[in-house]
Amino acid sequence: MTAASFDEAIAHTPLGDGRFLTSTPPSWMASGRVPAGLVEAQLMAGLAATVTDAQYRPLSFTAHLLRAPGEGDYEVQTDVLRTGRTLISTAARVVQGNKLIATALASFATDRPSPEFDELPMPEVAPPTPGRETDGYVPEFAYPYGDNVVMQDRLGPKPFTAPDGPMERVGWAGFAQARPIDAPGLLMIGDIGMMGWWVRLDRMYTTATLDHTTYFRADLSQAKADDMVLLRSRTGLVRGGYLDWDLDIWAPDGTLLCQSRQILAILG
Repeated sequence: MTAASFDEAIAHTPLGDGRFLTSTPPSWMASGRVPAGLVEAQLMAGLAATVTDAQYRPLSFTAHLLRAPGEGDYEVQTDVLRTGRTLISTAARVVQGNKLIATALASFATDRPSPEFDELPMPEVAPPTPGRETDGYVPEFAYPYGDNVVMQDRLGPKPFTAPDGPMERVGWAGFAQARPIDAPGLLMIGDIGMMGWWVRLDRMYTTATLDHTTYFRADLSQAKADDMVLLRSRTGLVRGGYLDWDLDIWAPDGTLLCQSRQILAILG
């Protein structure tokens, strides 16, 4: 049986009034739980269906993950908070039964005239290997959804090999089934793994995303690539049972697509 595609995993049925019905295919679960990145992608898919004016592109997205959805359907509920001349502010949440699962705030914007400077060059690495095969580390708890993603290490220590750090890794990531770059896809890719702190560990620890902010820094409709993108993943501080996780994501042509930061709880 063919696994569901990412687009099938974020598909929804409109219910009216900014509400959408969705669920997670079994092949996209991680140890029986819905991955945080997929919940975020489902939220963004609902918001993208709500903000239909093509001149506004995704600019920022912040999600707070309260709990993982259970089995079965759940709702994505969206709302446009304000529409300005250059910025649309929106909110969304995931609700299952009488439980609030996740909340999000997002903005969609038009370009504004300004000077432009770029001091975030893409690291120089070998291109992705053909065949979309994973050669990077995928933890056991990430399956079966781990079969749907591709990770190819390029720079930085391997997991569990560098007790003194640095907690930074660079590599290519994407989906096993190629698809164009878009905001839901980047939210999912930004949560699939290649974590920098893994290099200093002597065993794997599970984590849970508490909040995750992503800034979209390019017009994704103009991105000249499929979904294989380059990630620079780094963690600066692990303390008190929490860690930060920063990502920069580039298209193969060197365009910075997005920047993100998560705070995660260490579960054990």
